[in-house]
Parts: sequence; C-alpha cells; structure tokens
Amino acid sequence: MTRRLPELELVRLPNGVRVALDPMPGLGTAALGVWQRVGARWEKTEQNGIAHLFEHMAFKGAGHRDARQFAEAIENVGGVMNAATGYERTAYYARVLAEHAPFALDMIADILFAPHWLPDDLEKEKHVVAQERGEAYDTPDDQVFELHQRALYPGQPLGRPILGEAETLEHVSVESLTAFRNTHMSPERVIVSIAGAFDRAAFLDTAEARFGELAAKPVQEPLTAHAHRGAEGETRKLEQTHLVFSWPAPSSRSDQLFAARLLAEIFGGGMSSRLFQEVRETRGLAYAVDAFLDTYEDDGRLCVYAGCSTENARAVGEIVRAELEALAAHGPRDGELARAKAIARAQLLMGAEGPSARAEARAGQILLRDRLIPFEELRNKLDAVTADEVRAAAAAALKGPACAAALGPKAGHGALGAFHAQS
Repeated sequence: MTRRLPELELVRLPNGVRVALDPMPGLGTAALGVWQRVGARWEKTEQNGIAHLFEHMAFKGAGHRDARQFAEAIENVGGVMNAATGYERTAYYARVLAEHAPFALDMIADILFAPHWLPDDLEKEKHVVAQERGEAYDTPDDQVFELHQRALYPGQPLGRPILGEAETLEHVSVESLTAFRNTHMSPERVIVSIAGAFDRAAFLDTAEARFGELAAKPVQEPLTAHAHRGAEGETRKLEQTHLVFSWPAPSSRSDQLFAARLLAEIFGGGMSSRLFQEVRETRGLAYAVDAFLDTYEDDGRLCVYAGCSTENARAVGEIVRAELEALAAHGPRDGELARAKAIARAQLLMGAEGPSARAEARAGQILLRDRLIPFEELRNKLDAVTADEVRAAAAAALKGPACAAALGPKAGHGALGAFHAQS
C-alpha cells in the first residue's frame, strides 16, 4: 500500500488570517514565521524609519518574558529567531525542531500583540539603528543603492531609506509605535507560514488561538509608485566608483516577470552573462558587474550594479546600455536562453529544498496572488518563455524612465552622463 504524502495547504481562519502549511517529508525541523504586508512604503514622511524601528523593538521582551528571558526561551529549545523589514513586508521568523513549532509561533505572537516597549529601551534602540545607518553609509556598494532609490522615487516612500533618518526617528515614542501597529495590523495583511516537519493540528490550534481574534479594519494602501528618469552622484574619496543603472521591469504581481527574470540572467546574472563576459572578461573594466530584478507590488526595475576604477566608469555605463539595446534588437541566442532557463530552474529547486526559503516563498505567493503555487507550475512558466518574449522585455525596459547613481571620485560620475546620453 502506497502511503499518501502530506499536502501543501492554505488554511483561512474565520477572521481572514491565512496560514500556509508546507510539509517536507524527511525533515526533523520546521521554518515558520509571520509575514505582515507593511513596511517603509506605509510610512508618512515624518515617520520614516518607524517600521524598521518597530521590528528592532521585537526582542526587548514580550508576553511574560523580559528581553533576556525571551532570548533564553527560544534558545532553550535549540531554536533561532529573527526579523526583517522591507519596503512592503515585515517578517518575524524562527527555525526549530518540529515539536517546538507551536511554541515558536506563540512567541512571535507575543512580539506582535504583547511587546515590552519601555521608553528607555526605545531610546537605546534608536542608538543601535543609528549605528546600523552608519554601517550602511560606510559600505559604498550599499549606499549607492540608497542614492539610486532616492533619484528613482523622489518625494515618495520608496525613495526614502528603510532605516530612516536621525531627525525622523528622534520623535518616535512608545505611543507612536503602538499607533503604527494598530493602524496596520489587520487579518488580511497577516500571513502565517510554515515549511518542514510539524504537527498540523497543534500548529493550527496555536495559529487560531493567537491570530483568530484579530479584528478586521479598513485596508490601508500605500501610495502608488511613480518612477522618474534621473541621476544622482555622491563624491567620496574611494578607490572605486560604484554604479547602479536601472530601467522599468514588471511588478511582482505580473506574469511578465518570468521573461524579465530570464532577461536579467542573460544580461548580467552570472559568469556566462553578456555583461560579465564583455565588461570583465573581454575588456577587464570591472571586478564586479551583475544584473537583477528589483520588484514591488506595482512597479519593478531591471538593475545593474558595477564597481570599477574611476577611469573605466564611463565605458562601463556605455557598455551596459549597449548590451541591453542589443538584446532588445535581436533577442537572446538559443544557447543563452536555454542556459538561463537551466539556471532559473536550478535556483527554484535549490530554494525549494530549504524550509526557510520555502516558508518565505509561500507567504509571498499568498500576499501577491492569494494562493499557493506548486513549484512545478513556476518551472513550467519559466520553460514556456520564448526568445521573442525576452527580446520584448528588453525593448519595454528601454522605453521607460532610466535611472542611474554613482558613488566615488568625481571623475567617475561621467558614467551618469554617458548612460543618459544614450537614453
């Protein structure tokens, strides 16, 4: 008799909270978390950084445990717990032995519903965030993306740093943290997700007990993203010029994302990509160059990062543009497309073998499409992409507003003009 394997399942609690259950036979551990559809995109100008600060306060104690007791509780069962904030999502997640999954979910619920927010702790955490901002500023290949984001979305939440600024965080209080949580904590914006080994009934019982009473409230939508053509440079005394170039791409909700994903791979995804071969291998103009997609619910970008010597910056900008124009005019070669599909399939399946990546992927599927998508379906959509669809994705990118940023010696900023001169 063949034993039936446990199935992927989406459970909707009566109040609208959605729970993704993704069993992985053969494992002894679970990765789980709570993903909220809230992040820096929902901040008002004067609140910039509050979503990230909210997440930082997660481990100051919650429920009946102070900060030390909270840290000890998860480690007493051999588990690890962490959190992360983005523009559109905030996540609280853990990795534990299978039998401790309900316990870890209960601790995450305490973070969200019964946090210990003391004014003294809040002020200490503001200083910690200030050090995090300093670290980001001291990392030029991070800071250049902040410049790019600001030029691309000026005056918009997407154009402000997730970490916030000293002046916007100065006046954040326990009361404003509470108000931010109460405004954005609603059932349809909360996803509970677990992948690996777990007791289905016990986990669902905990999910319903802790999240089943969350009350509905009007949906708060972020401002629509409006990308701008622009360029921004910052002069610093560095050995290299750090560059970011971007063009429009499909949003994270679009089915056109599959063609764009393959375009990014062919353009600059790996060592066989056009940019790597031309910029680094053939001409030796840069040590690092790569292309990737950066997507949001209502917008997306095809981005290129390069780090190069100042005297090579202009040439790099010209080549980046020329290679995308070539793809838009002629499309990929058969071998390029086959190789990009092989890489995408491998990355998809490698991610599917890790419970943490799998739990996060399931939460994203629900937030974007309100369903769980079998990995085989994603693979089939990648396999179905044609060379003409990749060519069309490149052509569509070139029609929209291009944006660029440069960080490093002033002479390297000529790459911005060279890039835009071809726009």
